[in-house]
Amino acid sequence: MSDLKIGFIGLGEAAYNISLGLKGEGITGIRANDAMMNDAVMGRQVHQRAEEAGVTLVGSAGEIAAWADILFAAVPSSCTMDVCRTIKDSLRAGEIYVDVSASTPGTKQAIWDAVKDTGVLFADAAMLGSLPASKHQVPITASGNGAAAFKELMEPYGMKITLAGAQPGSASAIKLIRSIYMKGIA
Repeated sequence: MSDLKIGFIGLGEAAYNISLGLKGEGITGIRANDAMMNDAVMGRQVHQRAEEAGVTLVGSAGEIAAWADILFAAVPSSCTMDVCRTIKDSLRAGEIYVDVSASTPGTKQAIWDAVKDTGVLFADAAMLGSLPASKHQVPITASGNGAAAFKELMEPYGMKITLAGAQPGSASAIKLIRSIYMKGIA
């Protein structure tokens, strides 16, 4: 059991699979908020995933942000700036804010620009593999002022994190370049 407070905003494929893997590592008490959790149709899947992964659903993204030691934003790229604006006032100095969305490098930089005055540590985390197959052990490239702290905190739980510098957006740029390259050789 760990005293580490892990929170997710969004409980889609990424958060669900990472949570399942971390549960297997003995981490309990993970909390999440998902915009669809009270939806008549999609809410059933959110609640089912939460139960399977041992995740407690919480009423608001701000509540998760105020509580977590490490906060994962795991939402569609079109929502990531809205999430940032929603939680900004709840972020704390020293908290690690990890954006695992598929947002562009420019969006990751814009998130950092929006939150840097809070004292939060930010990691642009680009996942580079199959979440259903690898769960929390999916290879992640991370950049930003919080990337090293993210790696140090989560590698003991089996996460595979490679650092890509202090510039937010660098990890997402590497993922983008890799994607273009792989399409070119396919």
